[in-house]
Amino acid sequence: MKLLRFITLNSWIILLPLASNAQVSRAYMLDEADTYFKSGRYWDAFFKYRECANLPEFEASSQISEQIKNSSHALYLTKKFKDYFALQRYAPAKENLLELVSLNPNDPNRGQIAHITLAQGAELQRLAMRQRTPAATADMLKRAMAFYYQAAKEGLMEESITAIKQCEASIKETKVPMEETTAPIMVETKQPSVSPQANSSSSVVSPSVATPRKPVEVTINPAPKGN
Repeated sequence: MKLLRFITLNSWIILLPLASNAQVSRAYMLDEADTYFKSGRYWDAFFKYRECANLPEFEASSQISEQIKNSSHALYLTKKFKDYFALQRYAPAKENLLELVSLNPNDPNRGQIAHITLAQGAELQRLAMRQRTPAATADMLKRAMAFYYQAAKEGLMEESITAIKQCEASIKETKVPMEETTAPIMVETKQPSVSPQANSSSSVVSPSVATPRKPVEVTINPAPKGN
């Protein structure tokens, strides 16, 4: 009888550390999934969250289920944002990117918001040169300036100021009175704020413009491998 008690007691002593280690390991899995998601590795996050969902302690977790959906949707939004930008369809590109950043404020593409705004201004600046009348040209340049002002607010100050000065010079060439174009309507977008640090750390380069007639060009890096 004493031997049986001894064996039972020692069995519990052995099993307790094993159970504790299993809990730590499973908690680490969830932490790993969260890390993948925050870093924009949505493909890895999706499958890691699914692994967690199959564990007994996470089966009833609505948070895990929600993150599985979020990871899948983030993959979709990332692809749409990059595809639209490649097609130079800047408005839907920004729309998808803003939704992506609302899901994950740490998304590595966050700093591209200002670059898309700059590209929207550059597109209008190019179109301005194709207008048939000086007034139409000046009006289009004014609209371009609105996007450049917005890009400056989002952190691309140097590039935006350069583009604004070029638009102003082009407006003077149209002979349209400057007072009619010195207060462009600001572009209002519902989006998270982007700090200058976030933009300066972005690897996207927006070349300066050589002349008032040549708008800025903006590029976006390809998606990270695996996503």
